[in-house]
Amino acid sequence: MTTALPRPGVTAPPGVAGLAASAVVPEQAPAYVQAVSGLVPGVSPAGFLQYAAGDGFILVAYDGYGAERSPQAWEEAVAASAAAVAASARRITVLGPRRPACAPPGAKTGEADAWWALDLPPAPPFVPASGKVRNMVRRARREVEVAVENWGPEAKALVDDYLRVCCLAEGTRYIYGRLDRYLAAAPDALLFAARGRKDGALRAFAIGDYSSLGVAFYMFAFRRPDSPPGCADALLNALLDEAAKRGHTLLNLGLGINPGVAFFKRKWKARPWLPYLETTWEFPARGCLARLAALFKRGAS
Repeated sequence: MTTALPRPGVTAPPGVAGLAASAVVPEQAPAYVQAVSGLVPGVSPAGFLQYAAGDGFILVAYDGYGAERSPQAWEEAVAASAAAVAASARRITVLGPRRPACAPPGAKTGEADAWWALDLPPAPPFVPASGKVRNMVRRARREVEVAVENWGPEAKALVDDYLRVCCLAEGTRYIYGRLDRYLAAAPDALLFAARGRKDGALRAFAIGDYSSLGVAFYMFAFRRPDSPPGCADALLNALLDEAAKRGHTLLNLGLGINPGVAFFKRKWKARPWLPYLETTWEFPARGCLARLAALFKRGAS
């Protein structure tokens, strides 16, 4: 994502709010994306959320919850969305469940992954399906108390410590450095803090986003190396319980990323839900640039 700062006074165009309300992936939550990247959302002609990013576009090619298109309709929608920006952009990146058929042979496709999901009960509270996880949550709750808090110096210090010891992509580091902006800009994003019952120190925290009506999002989690066993489980349980109270039917637990992350999700009986693939390609040069390219090509022959 671009490192541009949000542009003051820019408001989301009509249609963005409707797409956000039925979001199934975090990139469909405009308050999150705009707060951490500065990208302003729009709606493609085919009804996908999209973001102008420098000389390109990012197309979030996922349908809203309960409004999935057929594979053929999806392909047609992506092709129409790409064609609509081809004249004004140099490149397009499509985030979606598969590589679009309209992508040229030279398009770059990242590694396949999947969004993992947990079904929520029709009424609270949320109770983990695994007895082992229930025991971990109970164990952690003897040592920490979990409650919703505002962002503060302790949360920032915890993130800063993580950034110092971990080797992360520059884009990820940029996002982690702007979590305070995200929480300030998104009223339905909550920070769940786990504090020691004896000393009150912040041991860990997690951020959940409830801006979509049907799907809640497990966004970020950080913990101290000395946090008690089960602390991450206690935070996730609190986040899930809040989702159940709000009437959400599903929690998007994020991407698998690596075996360790996927193990945590699988431990909670989560399942791979939506495939994820990132595909990027360049558009052919047009107008004066196209004519110049043709002249150079003829001159070289």
